[in-house]
Amino acid sequence: MEHLDYPDLDTWEDRKRWFEELEGERSQGGAARSLSEQACALMLDLQAVYCAGAWAATIILAATIVDSQLRYAPTEPALAEDLEWLRRARNQLVHENPKAPALTVEDQWTNRRSWERDARRAVGVAMAALYPDTGTDGRAKENRS
Repeated sequence: MEHLDYPDLDTWEDRKRWFEELEGERSQGGAARSLSEQACALMLDLQAVYCAGAWAATIILAATIVDSQLRYAPTEPALAEDLEWLRRARNQLVHENPKAPALTVEDQWTNRRSWERDARRAVGVAMAALYPDTGTDGRAKENRS
């Protein structure tokens, strides 16, 4: 079995810049009243797996961050749909359905763009849990289209 290549430096830097800009935008509204130390610490790993292009790991870790943070502070009701999506995506990855796996080896080669899109959404949900300020439409900033 062959393994995926690591991203080139320009790709890594583009991803890092996107992550840090999103966090900068989200944090302007202020952090949650009570923060989970573990959730904050895991954000460093989330950035690393995101920059590396480990999309499934990004989704799983983002969901873990949200779960850790939710023990300390409730999230905005407007995030309910995004939280449900993230939990469902995480559970499909962690609890495999042998008849219909959520991720296949073929996906790692042919569906990278789709997985990247989902990983970006997962990062946005994690940021929204830590920085709960929402825009005027009530949706998490990252998830508006």
